[in-house]
Amino acid sequence: MTSNADPGDIYLTQPINAVTVAPAEVAPVSPTLEIGILTIGKPTLAMALSSLLLQDERRIRIHIVDTAPSPIINRPEMQFALRLAADREITCTYEHLQDEKRAFSLGKRALMETLRGHNVCFMDDDVVMPSQALTRMLGFISAHPRYGWLAPNCKNVATRRTALAGREHYSPGGVFRQDKIVRNVLLEYYETTVDVLDKQAAAQKVWEIAFLTELFPLLNRSIHVQEDNIVYHLDYNERPNWDLLQENLVHNSREVAQRLVAKYKGVMREA
Repeated sequence: MTSNADPGDIYLTQPINAVTVAPAEVAPVSPTLEIGILTIGKPTLAMALSSLLLQDERRIRIHIVDTAPSPIINRPEMQFALRLAADREITCTYEHLQDEKRAFSLGKRALMETLRGHNVCFMDDDVVMPSQALTRMLGFISAHPRYGWLAPNCKNVATRRTALAGREHYSPGGVFRQDKIVRNVLLEYYETTVDVLDKQAAAQKVWEIAFLTELFPLLNRSIHVQEDNIVYHLDYNERPNWDLLQENLVHNSREVAQRLVAKYKGVMREA
């Protein structure tokens, strides 16, 4: 039940797994950029969310998918961040998803179900951005509307210890252009694959970062890293994930990208 609140209050709809937080009495505006945050409940989430809410660019919409055992929306720091969203007149929606085996992949699919716009940003729950980061990315997008993906320069990014080290690659905070073929490819990818970050065992796991890196060149779309647009990865105590050093993860991800692109290009031609 939605409470009767004064203008400016946050609306919380029960049950907790379907919560929408939006400014009261503000006409809906089609967002220029849709931002999806997948979280496992890291304490850095409120900081990451606040850095988005305090961007100079406010033409954004944020959706959070929470895979933590207990809903993180009940935490005081998250309540404060959501009140900031209301004050900044930025729509921020939330859902709680529980799946012990494929939390990462199904969480990303849940984000895709909500994020239907042309410009989609996947943000990690431990990445923060300076106030002009999104403005600079949207400026590039305006000048290059047929881009594939655009990534900021993520300082302390974990990929420097992986098989993608030294290559131009997609990273957290990156924006990609979504159209019908991209949406179909990504929905099937997240539904049918097992990511290296999923707990479920699988003969051939994939790696989302490698998949997104490979996908858009296969569609003949440009990719670009803004080296002078720096964002910050806050997981300073992260241990190297040696699994990500295996070239077979990149190989598996590239093969899936090739198969799905071929499939949906064929479907589009037949439609």
